[in-house]
Amino acid sequence: MIFYFFCIVLVFLFVVKLWLIFADAAREVCPPKRTKVLLIVFAVCLVFALGGLCILGILYVRVSVQLSAKKTNGTKEFDVLRNHTGCALCAVHWIHSGGKCYYYSTVKMNWTQSRDHCVTLGGHLVIINSKSEQDFVTSNVEETHWIGLNDVDTEGHWVWVNNQPVNNSVEFWMKRENEISEPDNWTKFHPDGEDCAGLGHPGGETDFWMDAYSFEEKRFVCEAAAAV
Repeated sequence: MIFYFFCIVLVFLFVVKLWLIFADAAREVCPPKRTKVLLIVFAVCLVFALGGLCILGILYVRVSVQLSAKKTNGTKEFDVLRNHTGCALCAVHWIHSGGKCYYYSTVKMNWTQSRDHCVTLGGHLVIINSKSEQDFVTSNVEETHWIGLNDVDTEGHWVWVNNQPVNNSVEFWMKRENEISEPDNWTKFHPDGEDCAGLGHPGGETDFWMDAYSFEEKRFVCEAAAAV
């Protein structure tokens, strides 16, 4: 914008210089009366030319301001939408955190159905790799949810749905004082025991893991990579 006005000033100075040259030339070759008429005509043309430049300058400034305002508003609206819904990074109804998208179901299924449903949504049952991820996942649930951890194939050998074993330095099994801690593979209600992990237990806290019968119906948490 400053450059544009600088150009207008240069054009104005050039026109004034040209007008002076024209006036001197007209005085030398034309009678005084005709010279006066020519100078008036030339001056009127200069006024219209400069007026046109000024109008163009005003229009340029106005359009520039409007475009700048639209760009700013568009950026703000996009940022608000992205921060509020994660739409730029995750699908609808998924929540973004730490480069991943999380889906919290509103229906209850058994563990196998939950695992398969997450796959149909383009993800998998959540795999928890850190304390911060555990805190985030549990902060969004108020009741027990399935996670992607099980020991279906080998009792006591807990693996995630990607077949990676649970990291003993990153595990959040419920600890009981003077009692057996989780996972306890309780067989009271089923001889096969408890082979799948969930967050917390019905009616209790949800910030720890407990093993449960795979046929129990719970809500579940899916996970998928965020869009780049």
